[in-house]
Amino acid sequence: MNSFPRLFEPMRIGSMTVPNRICFAASSSELADLDGHAGPRMAAYYAERARGGAGLIVVEATYVEMEGRRLPRNAMLHEDGYIPGLRLIADAVHEAGGKIALQLNHGGREAVTAVSGSTPLGPSPIASSFTGGGTVSIPRELTRAEILRIVGRFADAAQRAREAGYDAVELHGAHGYLISQFLSPDANRREDQYGRDVRGRSRFAVEIVAEIKRRMDDYPVIFRMNSSDHAPGGLELDEALQIARFVEEAGADSISLSAGIHASRPYRIIPGMAESEAWNRAAARAMRERVSVPVMTVGRISEPRIAEDLLAAGDADVICLSRALIADPYWPAKARAGRVEEITPCIACNECVANIHNHNGVACTVNPLASRELELRPLLDRRPPPRRVAVIGAGAAGLAAATTAARRGHEVHIFERSDQLGGHLDLARRPPQREKIGDILAFYRREVDRLGLTVHLGREPSPDEVGALRPDVVIVSIGARSVSPDLAGTSRTRVLTGWKVLAGLEKPGPVSLVVGGGLVGVEVADFLAHHGGTPILVARSEILKKAVHADKVHYVDRFAELDMEVLTHTRVLRIGDGWVEIQTRKRLPRRLEGIDDVIFCTGYADRMADGAQFEGLGVPVHHVGDVRGSRKFFEAIREGTLVALEIA
Repeated sequence: MNSFPRLFEPMRIGSMTVPNRICFAASSSELADLDGHAGPRMAAYYAERARGGAGLIVVEATYVEMEGRRLPRNAMLHEDGYIPGLRLIADAVHEAGGKIALQLNHGGREAVTAVSGSTPLGPSPIASSFTGGGTVSIPRELTRAEILRIVGRFADAAQRAREAGYDAVELHGAHGYLISQFLSPDANRREDQYGRDVRGRSRFAVEIVAEIKRRMDDYPVIFRMNSSDHAPGGLELDEALQIARFVEEAGADSISLSAGIHASRPYRIIPGMAESEAWNRAAARAMRERVSVPVMTVGRISEPRIAEDLLAAGDADVICLSRALIADPYWPAKARAGRVEEITPCIACNECVANIHNHNGVACTVNPLASRELELRPLLDRRPPPRRVAVIGAGAAGLAAATTAARRGHEVHIFERSDQLGGHLDLARRPPQREKIGDILAFYRREVDRLGLTVHLGREPSPDEVGALRPDVVIVSIGARSVSPDLAGTSRTRVLTGWKVLAGLEKPGPVSLVVGGGLVGVEVADFLAHHGGTPILVARSEILKKAVHADKVHYVDRFAELDMEVLTHTRVLRIGDGWVEIQTRKRLPRRLEGIDDVIFCTGYADRMADGAQFEGLGVPVHHVGDVRGSRKFFEAIREGTLVALEIA
C-alpha cells in the first residue's frame, strides 16, 4: 500500500507531465569544467537522483552570459558549443525515467569579476551587503539596451535547452541574483520603467518569460522566486504575491517558491539545522491561493510524511528537495516502497555548500558517494567475496564502515567500549538546535539492527580477543584524545573538558570560561547558556573560522541575543583561585573574577599508537576517523565508507 498517495500522483506543468510530485531542486554542484561545459560526471550525478525516483530533475543554475558568472565551475549556455555537454545530462535523466528542466541564471551584482572577467552588473549601483564571498563590488547600472540584451540571452539559452533535450526551463528569480535584484526594493532604485513600483520592478522578469513564450509558446517555463528576501528593505511576501501574478500572466507555467538572499538573516537560501522543517509552508499556501498555476516549494522538507502533509493540506503542488536527495538519491523509491526507516537522513549540516564554495564539487556528510557516482561505479559494481570484518569503535567512522561493509555482504563485528553506539555523534546532538545530528545516529542504529551486525558493547578488545574472531579485515575507529593546554586549576577553579560536559560526566558551575572558538567550543557555550549558565567564550582568533556560513550566522546572532561575552583573539595565561588571567591581542593582560570553571574545547590528538597494537594480527588493518587526528563527521564518515567499499 502506498503510504504517500499525493506524493506519487502524476501532474502537469504546462505541456509537461511529471510522474510524481517530487522535484530535485536546482542547487550548484560545481561539476562543470572550468570553461563551463557539463560532462559525464555531472550526468551521472543527476541520473542517480532520477534513478532514485524523483519525478522532475531541475539542473543547477546555468549562466546565460559570461558577465553573470559566479563560480569557477558554473555551467554555461551562452553559446551553442555548450549544448552537447548538457544533452548528456538530459539523455541520462530521461533514460533513468525522470523529466528534466534546466535552471537559467545571471548573477548580476553577485557575479565575481575574477570568474566573469567583467564588472558586475545590476539594476542599480548598489553593492550586495553579503561579504562571505570576498570583496563586495559596486555593480554598474544596466542601461535599457543592456537589459534587452540580457532578456534575449535568457530566451536564447531557453532555445538551446530545448535543443539539448530539456523538457522545461526554470528562471532563477530568487536568492539575490539578477532577476531577484530587479524584484528587490533595496537592490532596485531605478526611476524608469524597470523600477519605481512593484510592477516596474517586475518588468525584467515579465519580459524574459514573455520572450521565451513568444519564441516557444508550448515550452514549459517555471519561475523560481523568493517569498521573502529576509533582509532589510528586500522583497516581502505581499509584493511577491503580486509579482507571481504578473509572471503568470506573461506565461509562466509554475511558480517555484524559495526564500532568502546571501545576506539574509537567518540564512534562508540553504538553512542550517537551527531552522524548522517546512518553514516556507505558510508562504507557499498564500501563493497557491493567489495563482492558478502549480506552486512548487522548498525549505527543510526532509521527511516523506512532511511532504505528503504539505500536499494533502493543499499548501503546495510539488515538493522540491535538494539536500535530502543529495543525502539519499533513493529517498523517493524508499518512501514509495514503505521503507522510510532506510532513508539516509539529511542533517542540514551544509557541508555540501561548504564544498561547493571551496570549489571541490558538491559533497555530503552522510552520503560520501554524492558527485562521485561515475568515479566509484567500478567499485560499487564489484561483488567481493564475503569477509569477516572487525570494527573497533562505534563512532561516526566506525558505524559508517560497519554498515557499508554489511550492505556489501560482509560479516561484521562491532566492538564499542561504552554501553551504546554513537561516540561523538551522541554528544554532538545535545546542544540546542543541533538535535538533527541525532537523526543520523538513529539511522545507523536502525541499520545495525536491520543488517544483523554482531555488537559487543562495553568492551575495548585486546588484539588477542579480536584475533580469536579470525577476521579478514580490522577497521580501527577508536577516536581521538582531547588536547588541553598545561594549565591546572585550583580548589575553586576547575579545568574541565568540553566533550565531558556535553556527556554529563562533568558538571560546570554557574560561570564558566569556555576556551575554543571552533564549533565544539561554540556549541558548549550555547549548551551552558541554554541550561541557565553564564558562559564566557574565549577564542584564539575569530569564532567559527572554519564553520559553514549558516552556522556562523546562527551563532553570531544567537550570542548577541543572549548578550554572551565573546572574546576573540584572546588566550588564557593563568588560572587562579576563582579567577582567570587572559590577554587579548595588543592589550595588557586582564583578570576575570568569579570564574567557577575553565572548559577547554581546543582540539584532539590522534591515537595511532593505540591502534597500532592490532597491526600484528596478520590481516589488513585500516585506521579511520578521529584515531588519525581530529575529524569532522564529514571526513570520518567518508573515510569509514570508502575503506569498507575497498574490502576485497
